[in-house]
Amino acid sequence: MEVEERSQGVTWRWPVLVSVIILNICLPSLILSYGVLWVYISSEVPLWLGLITPTIFLLTYGLTQCWFREAADSWGGANGYRFMASVGLVFVVIGLMVCAFVPVQYQLLLYGVLGGLGSSLISAQVDAVLFETYDTRLELVRGMCYTGQAIGQSLFPHILFILIEYYGYAFSYILLAGIMLQTLPVILFLKVDDPRRSAYFTRYKELSQTFLMYKNEIDQFYGTELQLHNLSKKCWKSPSDDNLHRLGDNDNGNNKIVETITPPPSPEEKRRNIFGVEILPEIPEETEESETDDESDCETNVNISKKRFSMAIKRLSVIGDNFDECIVNQVRRDSQSNGDIAENREYSELEVRYDTIAPPITDIQTEKLLNTFSFRCQSAYLNMKRKVSIPSYRVYRIRRRMLYLMYSINDTFFKPLTRSLSCGKFYPALLLSFIKLSLMAVGIVLLPMIGLQIRPKIAMYETNFLMSLHGFTWICFLLCTPWLAQTPKRNFKYVVTFGLVVSTCACFVLAEANNHDSFAIGCVIAGFGYGAVTSCWESTVQEFIGARKWPKLHSTIETVSATLLVIFVVGISFVVQEDNGLQFSMFILGIITAVVSFVWIVISGVSIYRTKVRTLSFKRKWTF
Repeated sequence: MEVEERSQGVTWRWPVLVSVIILNICLPSLILSYGVLWVYISSEVPLWLGLITPTIFLLTYGLTQCWFREAADSWGGANGYRFMASVGLVFVVIGLMVCAFVPVQYQLLLYGVLGGLGSSLISAQVDAVLFETYDTRLELVRGMCYTGQAIGQSLFPHILFILIEYYGYAFSYILLAGIMLQTLPVILFLKVDDPRRSAYFTRYKELSQTFLMYKNEIDQFYGTELQLHNLSKKCWKSPSDDNLHRLGDNDNGNNKIVETITPPPSPEEKRRNIFGVEILPEIPEETEESETDDESDCETNVNISKKRFSMAIKRLSVIGDNFDECIVNQVRRDSQSNGDIAENREYSELEVRYDTIAPPITDIQTEKLLNTFSFRCQSAYLNMKRKVSIPSYRVYRIRRRMLYLMYSINDTFFKPLTRSLSCGKFYPALLLSFIKLSLMAVGIVLLPMIGLQIRPKIAMYETNFLMSLHGFTWICFLLCTPWLAQTPKRNFKYVVTFGLVVSTCACFVLAEANNHDSFAIGCVIAGFGYGAVTSCWESTVQEFIGARKWPKLHSTIETVSATLLVIFVVGISFVVQEDNGLQFSMFILGIITAVVSFVWIVISGVSIYRTKVRTLSFKRKWTF
C-alpha cells in the first residue's frame, strides 16, 4: 500500500522542521510578549487601549485564517508557499516599522491589524507545509512547534526589555522588525515536493488516506488497462440474455478478472459496437403465419392512408373557398371614397401629392438643428440615460467583483455559521477555543502589569523572569509530547479538562496574589495549564465534533471565538481602569474558565461512563 510505504520511508526533512520551529519562536511572541510593551506605554495611554491591541491582533488572525487556509491549496507548489509567507512577513515588518513613526494611539491599531494579518498569512502556509510533509508524524511535529512558542515566550520578554532600555521605546520597534526580518531565509525552506502533493490532499487527511487505499485495491484487482469486450458471450437477440457481464465458468476467487464486469450497451440503445461497426437490426424469419399477418397489416395500413387522404382533400377545399372569399372581398384602399374612409376609420391613408413632399434638408440646416439648445439637452439626457441603463465594462467588472466578494463572504462566514449553530457539539468546542484565546490575550498579557502592582514592588527584569518561568513550565508539560503523539485522540479530552482545571486555579491565585511568592506560584500553575490547553485543544475538538464535520466547523469556531474575545475584552475594559482592576479582570477570567471546565468535566464523565462503566457492566452481565 502507498500509505504504508510513505509512513515507513518518510524522512524528517530537517530544513523544513528547523524553519517551522524558528517561525513558531518568533511570530507568536508578538502577542505572547506584548505585555512588556504595554508596561512602557501604560502611563501614556489608557489601560483598556493597551488591552485592546492583542484582541485586535487575534481578531484579525481569526477572520483571515479561514480565507488564507482555503487559498493555500491553490497557492501551493514549488514557490507558492514561500512567496505568500514572504508577503506575510512583509506585512509584519511594515507594521512594526510604521509603529516607530506614528503616535502611540495609532501604534496599537497598526500593531494589531498588520501583525495579525501577516501572522495569519504565514501560519496558513506553515500549516499547509506541515500537513503535506509530516502527515504520519503530525502530532509530534506540532508538539515541537508549541515548544518553539514556549521558547519564544521565555526569550522575547528579555529581548524587548534590553531593546527598550538601551535604544528607547520607538526605536525598539525598528529593531524588533529587524529581528522578524531575519526569518526570511528560514521561510525560503518552506518547500513541498510536488509529486507528494499530488497524491495527498492537505485539508482532508483521513479521507485522502482512505481514498488512496481504495484506489490501490481497485487498481490491483481490476487493473488500469482498457478491457476489451468478449463478443462470444454477447447475445444479439435480447439484452436480458446478455452474458457479457457474468463471470466465466473457470473464474475463481484466486484468479484475476480479465474481462470487464460492466455490460456494454445493447443494440437497441446503440447501433455501433466497440470497433465502430454498425449493427444491423434483427430480420425475422419468414413463415406462413407471418405472411398472413403481413397481408392483414397491409390491408389495415391502406385503409388508414385512404382516410387520411380524404381528410386532407376536404381541408384543402375549405382553405380554397376561404381564399376565394378573401380575393373577391378585397378592395383597393386608395380608390375608396371619402364616405368609405369615414366608415372604415380603422384605416388611415395619406394622399401623396407634390405639395406634401418636403424638400431635402441641406447640410446648413442639419448643422443648425444639431446646434440648437433643445437638441443638445435631449442628446445629453439620452446619453446619461444610456450610461445608467447600459454601464461601461469597468462598472460591470466592479459589479461582478462585488458580487463575487458577497458570495465569498456568504460561503465563508454565514453559511458555515448557520450550519454550525444547528450542531449541538459546536458550543462546547466554541467555549474551549474561546478560553484558549482568552488565556493568551488576557491571561498572559496581564502578567507584567499585575507584577508591577505587587507590594513590595517587583523590578521589571524580575517580572520578565517570571514570564520566562511561565514559558519554562509550558516546556515542562510539552516534554510529554511523545506520549501524547501515541495517545488516541479520544483521550485528549481528559488532558484538556485537566488543563482547564489547572488554568482556573491559576487565574484565582493570580487574582489574589499580593506578594512575590504567590505571584511566582500563579505563573508556574498558569504555564502548566496553558500548555495542556494549547497542546490538546485542537485534537480534542476534532475528535469531539468528528472528522467529517471538522473541516466545515473549523473556520466558524475560529471566527466566532475571536468575536467573543472582543466582546469579553470590551466588557472588562470598564473594570481595568478601577483600583485593583487588573486582578479583578483575572478573577472574572477565572470564573469563565471554571464554567467551561465544568462543561468539559461533564463531557469527560459521560465519555468515561459510555466507554468504561457501561462496557464493564455489560461484560459482567454476560459472564454471570
